[in-house]
Amino acid sequence: MTMELNLHGDARAVDTVLALEQALTEARALAQCELWLTQAADAEQGPALCMLRNGGNAWLMYLSGQDDLSFHSLGDEEADGACSYLLANGQVDEYPEAWCVDVALCHRALAEFVATGGARPASIAWQAD
Repeated sequence: MTMELNLHGDARAVDTVLALEQALTEARALAQCELWLTQAADAEQGPALCMLRNGGNAWLMYLSGQDDLSFHSLGDEEADGACSYLLANGQVDEYPEAWCVDVALCHRALAEFVATGGARPASIAWQAD
């Protein structure tokens, strides 16, 4: 299944995990990034996975596309504080550090999302919003 990957405002089709890995190599070169994966055929209603990264801090948001269910990643629940993220539109948002997970784990979850056609990655601990 072809997915659409949007890396900080630059959209492209991704139909293999290899194509995703190439895009993630580009993402690693950015100090901060906003990355979205959606089902290309149904970007408005299908599942979506978003990664926000600032240096070594990253977190994921999963939108089910059904019943407005959304989830965010859970990292170290003992973590105190917040991390800021630069969005593609220039806005800066802050989210709890407790939501941060390892960047490499985020990348594996993105690959899992592509490989399963949009299922919520099981490799991440999730909390419903």
